[in-house]
Amino acid sequence: MQQFSSTDAKQRFGQLLKASASAPVAIEKHGKIQAYLASPEFFERAKKNDPDNSARKLARANQALIEKDRLIRHQRIAFDLATSTPGKRELLIKTALAVVERWRVERLCSVDYIQKWEHILKMSPQKMAATMVSDIDGWGTSLRQNSPWIGVHA
Repeated sequence: MQQFSSTDAKQRFGQLLKASASAPVAIEKHGKIQAYLASPEFFERAKKNDPDNSARKLARANQALIEKDRLIRHQRIAFDLATSTPGKRELLIKTALAVVERWRVERLCSVDYIQKWEHILKMSPQKMAATMVSDIDGWGTSLRQNSPWIGVHA
């Protein structure tokens, strides 16, 4: 690491900036380092190599896998709704409605989720199937996270 005295730093500021482009530069006064000067590029490189940043990337990747698993599970349920016999389809929907009603009675989740799932569960089976695997106006991921389809294709 290069070091500049505070006097040199004032008098040769251009050289100081040029030196800081490749690595941080120490500025000293009375034999003690008073400051470090680093370029923005240095901080960008440091961020990319930061283990905390890697941990965040890993956490995001893990969350994306969880969300993908939930989507696949709901795609299987949607397939069942679209292709099952009327009796099996009715039982699936009736069970999901009972779960949503339990949420309401026991106040287990937000009213938003309850209302949205009630709306979805009142649709025709084909429309219900298409809706639960869609984005649903930005609610798709959240609704699949808080789903009434307990144990179905778990």
